Amino acid sequence: MIMANRVAPMVVSKLPDPDCKACSGFGTVRLTAHFTDGDQEWEWPCWECFGQEVRIPLPRPK
Repeated sequence: MIMANRVAPMVVSKLPDPDCKACSGFGTVRLTAHFTDGDQEWEWPCWECFGQEVRIPLPRPK
């Protein structure tokens, strides 16, 4: 399996909070959706740092 860095497809207008406990100041969090046919993982901007700017699209099973 090939691992690659993922880049969040969303642009936010401010810097992440360096003291954020959700993302540790990185500005992104890894999310996992569990389905019966396998898990889906993705990286998205931290909602604790960016609040209302973040709209997370929920994945659908394959």
